[in-house]
Amino acid sequence: MNDPPILRGLRRDLTREIFEDLAALQCEPPEILGYIGTTPEKLEKWCRKTYRKPLEDMLRMIRQDGLIAIRRASFEQLKKSATIITQQYNRFLPQAGSGDRSSADDAIRAFTGMVNTPEETVRELFE
Repeated sequence: MNDPPILRGLRRDLTREIFEDLAALQCEPPEILGYIGTTPEKLEKWCRKTYRKPLEDMLRMIRQDGLIAIRRASFEQLKKSATIITQQYNRFLPQAGSGDRSSADDAIRAFTGMVNTPEETVRELFE
């Protein structure tokens, strides 16, 4: 199989690995263009040659890697911090603050209790 093509830019070369790292970091096309030092047309052509798909399709697909990495890092932090658990609970369930709070308080206590769980149990839960 042929080696993936390298896009020679004014500032640096673009490899498949660099492109995927930039996409996972949620970079937009203008940022990638400036980072490499190339034109939109050359980047699009390189992407079609490398992946056989348009640039926008590949960015949309590869960006998911970055979102998954963020989610994994968040779960690692959740294992270590009751404060972060509470912040995430409030972020994703803002309506829990209205009306009867007893079920919301029970959920927060359950999440907080997970932090005090023995490390071996936590590892089993998150594997």
